[in-house]
Amino acid sequence: MKYVICFILLFALPVMAQEASPDAQYVVFMGETGVIVMKFDITIAGKSTRQSFESYIDDLMKSLDQNGDGVVTTDEARGKYLTAREAIAAQLIPAGASVRPDENPDVSPADGKISRQEFLTYFRRIKLEPFLMRFQANAAPQMANRQPRQTAITADIPLFARLDTNRDGKLSADELTNALRTLRKLDLDDDETISAAELSPINDPFAVQQQIRPLATNAPSTSPFLGPGSEESMTSQVGRLIRKYKTRNQGQSLSAKELGISATAFVRFDGDGDGQLDSDELKQFLSSPEPTLSLAVAVDSTEPLKAMSASVDLKDKLRTTADGAANINLGTTQLSVARTASFDQGNVEVFLRPQFMAADADANGYLEKAETERAFLFGATFEDLDADKNGKIILDEIVTFFRIRFDAARSRTVLSISEQGRTLFDILDTDRDRRLSFRELKAAADKLSLWDKDGDGLLAESEIPLQYRLTVSRGSLPALAGNFAGADMNQSGQPAERTSGPLWFRKMDKNRDGEISRREFVGESAAFVAFDKNGDGFLDLTEAVQIVAE
Repeated sequence: MKYVICFILLFALPVMAQEASPDAQYVVFMGETGVIVMKFDITIAGKSTRQSFESYIDDLMKSLDQNGDGVVTTDEARGKYLTAREAIAAQLIPAGASVRPDENPDVSPADGKISRQEFLTYFRRIKLEPFLMRFQANAAPQMANRQPRQTAITADIPLFARLDTNRDGKLSADELTNALRTLRKLDLDDDETISAAELSPINDPFAVQQQIRPLATNAPSTSPFLGPGSEESMTSQVGRLIRKYKTRNQGQSLSAKELGISATAFVRFDGDGDGQLDSDELKQFLSSPEPTLSLAVAVDSTEPLKAMSASVDLKDKLRTTADGAANINLGTTQLSVARTASFDQGNVEVFLRPQFMAADADANGYLEKAETERAFLFGATFEDLDADKNGKIILDEIVTFFRIRFDAARSRTVLSISEQGRTLFDILDTDRDRRLSFRELKAAADKLSLWDKDGDGLLAESEIPLQYRLTVSRGSLPALAGNFAGADMNQSGQPAERTSGPLWFRKMDKNRDGEISRREFVGESAAFVAFDKNGDGFLDLTEAVQIVAE
């Protein structure tokens, strides 16, 4: 889906100390000459991330209070809220987090009753926070629900050379604009995407094998992005910040000059006035620093994403591209901030019913264990779903089971950061599936002006910067089949392949790229045009769900 992104650049405003917003999320990028502080004001249905998560707690309390007396007892709550053990199994908490599986909310006091504050404290204790920041180093993923292509190849994918049709070692605007036409003949399997294997030579199997990448894994301890939402502990982040910018041989503190921030931004955190931020002061700095760049992101709205900066230095470094990304060009590095469209998925049954019906071979309205042995139960066991232990699973039991987990996941937001690399293929492959869709190729021409350092109107391969893509989305439930909750991270930390949604949508999506082109659509042209709400020539998951709802 194409997004219109507005940039509101406030260069006349002085950089001055301000109170931190309790609802904002702060992300600090460790650049080469100093930090760049990004402040994210993220909203879900008009509510901040914190407010959305607290609304989830309020709704949970109401649903658990069965007798309406305003008190939730442990008996009323048993089996109806997300336990620590289940949060771990559903991959809803940071990988490697130290969480006791037997944690429970009734602790302060342990009186058989659970208050709102106890639930809030409990979820914080099991690391189910309103905001999560995930980092993925540059490595090719192995997609869990699709057989890998012939190869997963590294920087030797010859995309640049393929597009350089006049062989002058540079790409012109025309060559990038014609990328789709140039590469279409390479689509050997006719799936409307150009894979890494299709771009690479196939006559040297041994050479290909040497280029296969290892399985990608989350690597927060190597991330140049810091902040309270990280999966890495704050103590570890502070240590890496000091090691990055410490110019003296000794000491465990940083000056304003070393951090690359103004004196007015620095003084807020220098509690003892010694001109240095020690470990404790740096923790405060990472939690609510003075922003260099502020971004307002409504994840479930078509309202423009807004980027604001009070730094004159960023005047020529903020750009928007046709793929819907806000770009901060720092010379050898580029940060691209985008939003994954969200939508109201309140009716979980829309996604669960088709799979339930497919498993119900005798169409008697319930699943016996023998039937589930031939079906994928969305990552759960028969015993998990059989709430009343009668040896049968009805649809309501499945919906109830997953709504508990789904609502917890969707009440929060995730910032997925991926190191796209420095090669043209890696940067254009925004969803990291090792294929270039026609939509991704269309965005190629817009990159030239971003990277043309010498201003000659041509792009040399050496001008392509290292790119980090930051994608804001609502949380999802990775354990659920197809990851229907939207584009988030799969088990390896990569954006999950978007082969989800209504059954008709999945069947038409032949190339499994999460969209239906006009060629894939089985129906009249008039119907396709009517369903294509944004008129971009593709039906995406958001539009598919709207069709079901209508």
